[in-house]
Amino acid sequence: MTAKPKIGLALGSGASRGLAHIGVLKTLDRYGIKPDYIAGCSIGALVGALYLCDIDLDLLIKLAKNMKADIWMDPAVSKKGILAGKKAEEFIKILTRNKNIEELGKPICIVATDLTNSKRHVFTQSPLWRAVRASISIPGIFCPVEMDDMILVDGGVIERVPAALAKEMGADIVIAVDVGKGPSNIKPRNLFEIIMQSIETMENTIVENKLEDDYIIINPVIKNINPLDFTRVDLCIEEGEKSASEAMPRINEAIEKYYDSSIYKGEVL
Repeated sequence: MTAKPKIGLALGSGASRGLAHIGVLKTLDRYGIKPDYIAGCSIGALVGALYLCDIDLDLLIKLAKNMKADIWMDPAVSKKGILAGKKAEEFIKILTRNKNIEELGKPICIVATDLTNSKRHVFTQSPLWRAVRASISIPGIFCPVEMDDMILVDGGVIERVPAALAKEMGADIVIAVDVGKGPSNIKPRNLFEIIMQSIETMENTIVENKLEDDYIIINPVIKNINPLDFTRVDLCIEEGEKSASEAMPRINEAIEKYYDSSIYKGEVL
């Protein structure tokens, strides 16, 4: 019997559009595709962490629909960000049941950006809340997470879709979900939106050179949604489900190729 391929799932940043990750997970689950590894960045880190905490996806959808902006809103005293992020920390602690990364049933790597050296920092052992809090720390909006001489901000600054990391974790097949490049005619109306759209413009340029052809890329197309608008949950999830369903032939083809290659190499159990 040929060994099953290890599936890696890379969930990228994209603020409110990242709710599409839930739809992608629902579709993969429906087709019996269970990721062996998850690499998450920003909203992708949050969704991936909650998924591995065994929170039912339908419950996750209800949580998303009932999420209010004031959950995150705690003005900072520090000059390092508009929001202190303490309320976000407490909210994430509750959702993740204060678990550590190493307590989860499957491996997850969470990406942040270290401003002291402009490099990627990957959390593999840490309280989940701390790793996720660092990964969602949008520069200028949330105060960064400072630990071990590092200053950590949103992982999307350096790697919007951590597909290469999923490969490094040991995945034979990498499914990369990029929710960040939706066409948009939204004009920023305030400082929050200016910061978000500026960062997204930068990330769009970076990611084009990062995703390789051998990854299965899922691109939910979510038009004209403000990155900070969490009121259109159904649309985001539907687009995630739709784009994942459209990708299933490519996923099945990759699995079949893996089996064919393994048989050819004599890699059987």
